Amino acid sequence: HAEFAVVLIEAALLLGFALPLWGKRVVDIPEQGEALRVRAVGEQYAWNYHYTGPDGVFGKQNAAFVSSSNPLGLDPSDEAGKDDVVSKNELFAVNQKPIVLEITSKDVIHAVSIKHMRIAQDAIPGTKVPMWFRPIKAGKYEIVCAQLCGAGHYAMRSHLIVDSQEKFDEQIKELSAMQHPAVAASPAQ
Repeated sequence: HAEFAVVLIEAALLLGFALPLWGKRVVDIPEQGEALRVRAVGEQYAWNYHYTGPDGVFGKQNAAFVSSSNPLGLDPSDEAGKDDVVSKNELFAVNQKPIVLEITSKDVIHAVSIKHMRIAQDAIPGTKVPMWFRPIKAGKYEIVCAQLCGAGHYAMRSHLIVDSQEKFDEQIKELSAMQHPAVAASPAQ
């Protein structure tokens, strides 16, 4: 009778608490304005993080445009993408602000794992899977690939850098100036 009671209590806890809380976490993704949205794109053996520019719209992507200088294949004729910023192996986030990662892969299955945030999600080619979290402490945290993805899997690491809104804005502005020198120079003229 004791074993049956334990099974019954565990089932009640699972069905009454764990599943509804998990469902709420998966379904209730923060809205566009309240969360930072970033595309995380895995490739052998690095992560590319794609941020919108000041317009708040991701540029169109096309595999035909992928090159060493355009790792995500951003369409050069798309106006929405002209101000987008891409960071390799560094994910910048704002402390206390939710971040939604749209995770995908260019080649094989990878997995984003941020142990300090207690989250992990597979990156599957051709599929964008949203995952969100809210950092609560500034700092630098390791992101690893949690899916065996080839001979260089051991080196597929990047960092989550959580800082204030001001520092985040400075970092994105620096990246934008490096990637779009003509745009960065034009306001100073």
